[in-house]
Amino acid sequence: MRKMGRKVTAACCIGCLAFLAGVCLLAPVLSPSDPNLVNPLIKFAGMSREHPLGTDYLGRDLLARLLWGGRNTLGCAAAVTAVSAVIGTGTGMISGFLGGIADRLIMRGSDVLRAFPGVVLVLIIVSILGVGIGNVCIALLLTRWIWYARMARNLTKEELSRTSILAGRLAGSGWGSILVHHVFPAIFPRMLSILSIDFGGALLSVSGYSFLGLGILPPEPEWGMMISDGRSYMDKPGMMFWPGICLLLVVISVNILGDQLRDILEEKRT
Repeated sequence: MRKMGRKVTAACCIGCLAFLAGVCLLAPVLSPSDPNLVNPLIKFAGMSREHPLGTDYLGRDLLARLLWGGRNTLGCAAAVTAVSAVIGTGTGMISGFLGGIADRLIMRGSDVLRAFPGVVLVLIIVSILGVGIGNVCIALLLTRWIWYARMARNLTKEELSRTSILAGRLAGSGWGSILVHHVFPAIFPRMLSILSIDFGGALLSVSGYSFLGLGILPPEPEWGMMISDGRSYMDKPGMMFWPGICLLLVVISVNILGDQLRDILEEKRT
């Protein structure tokens, strides 16, 4: 019964994420109009057939901006998370396998980067390279891979003490074969949980920096920027409500999904 509950919960989270991602990917088809089309004559229009979610302070369609903004927000967060996971997990596995001086150098290097608060690092990079979502993504990559590396390193050291891996090393298997065929499958469930939580964090970071004016540049839509635009019009809650609820649904879904998938994969492994 408990296993069935986990699977149902995971399926609901996957369905929610698939729906939001799907409608955002289909923005060119589903969008009722150009997200950047300005029409002051219909600003703050209510819900209608032409504008299902109404319009903003410039008369731009909110549904169109929500869909196209989701492409930018989800796409940037997914790119940052994927690259961070690949770099961090690979670095951590190699560090844990090699040990010794190489391990200490890699970990001390990650400690140096971790000593810088993420916001400070973003501000430094933006001040040097300029405002833009690409520069924000670079700054996020420099800090987010560390968590994958440290966790992968610790899990790799734990797995290397197991009998099956010791047997493989005695049989003459190369380090690449051991890491790919033995270590990675063993640590994958726990790394997946970290990835899901980190995706939610990356999503909030991308939106947060766009909210501050450091990420996506106007007039391109983005969920954080849409919330920022709505601050001056608190009597028109739709401008902030719709992107806010989308962010909430995605973050909650990925966190719950990561926990459920980790438990399911761990049970299958044991």
